[in-house]
Amino acid sequence: NVQTQTLTITSGATTWNLANGPIAFVTANQPFSVSTTNLLIGTYILHVIQDSTGGRSITWGSNFKWTAGVKPPAGTNPGQRDIYTFTSDGTNMYGSFIPDVR
Repeated sequence: NVQTQTLTITSGATTWNLANGPIAFVTANQPFSVSTTNLLIGTYILHVIQDSTGGRSITWGSNFKWTAGVKPPAGTNPGQRDIYTFTSDGTNMYGSFIPDVR
């Protein structure tokens, strides 16, 4: 069984404690930033679900790296689910993005 966790946004920020499992879910109910703790070498998946308003932006911590340095946009539609997959070298999270999964 793979451990999953539900992240909570407090004061516009959430911390993904990777020791609690490689898969996490967060409902974006306001613009928020993401940081990590307990980063190890491995593969991680973050589901971001927009609330009933949608359009909640994401600010990524400095250890999140994207193709050509371009951060993907956050979902704009109410209820939209975006899936972010990361491969980690223990220092950085190298990300890819699947938008608007239905």
